[in-house]
Amino acid sequence: MADELILRAEPRTVLGKQVKRLRREGLIPGVVYGPVVPETVSVSVDRREFEKLFYQRAGHSTLVSLQWDGRDETVLIREVQTDPVKGTPLHIDFFAPNLREKLRTMVPVVLHNASPDAVGVLNTVRTEVELEGLPRSLPHQIDADISRLLDVGDVLHVSDLTLPRGVDAITDGVEVIANLVAEYVEPEPEVEAVLAETEEGAEAAEGEAPEGEADDAPSEDGERNEES
Repeated sequence: MADELILRAEPRTVLGKQVKRLRREGLIPGVVYGPVVPETVSVSVDRREFEKLFYQRAGHSTLVSLQWDGRDETVLIREVQTDPVKGTPLHIDFFAPNLREKLRTMVPVVLHNASPDAVGVLNTVRTEVELEGLPRSLPHQIDADISRLLDVGDVLHVSDLTLPRGVDAITDGVEVIANLVAEYVEPEPEVEAVLAETEEGAEAAEGEAPEGEADDAPSEDGERNEES
C-alpha cells in the first residue's frame, strides 16, 4: 500500500500480572484478532515506536502493517488502554479486518482556515464522526474548511464534510461539527450594582401593601373599624 506504515512486534508468552515486567522494559503488551486471524495472537511492541506511529501518523482508522516472527498482518489499532494518571499506553488491541468488507469506525475531524474576519466565537461541537467504508479507503482524519463561517449563527454540519470516494458518514448529516456563537461580554461592576439595586427595589415593592389597605382591613369580628 502507498505510504505503508510498519510496526514491528514480538511474539509474547508473558501473560497476566507478569506483563508489568514488559512495561518496565519499555514494551507494551497487545493482542491481534479479527476475521482473518484464526486465533488471537499475543504480541508486544516497543512503546516509543508505537507512540510515535499512533499519535503522529495512524490513529484508529489507518491501516498498519504489523510484523512479527516472519508474519505480516494488516491491522487497525482498535483500542489503546492507557494509565489513568500518566496517560501512557498499557495494552493494545490490533484488529485484522477483512479488506474486502466495509467496516465502521470513528474518525477525527480537524478544522482548518478559520477566517480572521469571522464575527463571534468558534464553538466546536463534534471532534469526530463515524464513517463506513472499505478499510483501505478510510481516512486518517477529515479536514474541514471553516473559512465560510463568518457570522454568528453560521454552522458546519456533518453533511458539509468532504469524504473520500466510497466512504459514507454514519453520523447523521444534520449533526453540527462547529458553529459561530456570540461572544459573551461580562458586565462592568457598576452595571451589575445598578441591576442588583433595581432587582432589590422591585422585590421590596412587591412585598409592601397598597396605601390605605391596612386601615380598611376587616377586624377580627368581620366588621370594619369606624371612628367614634
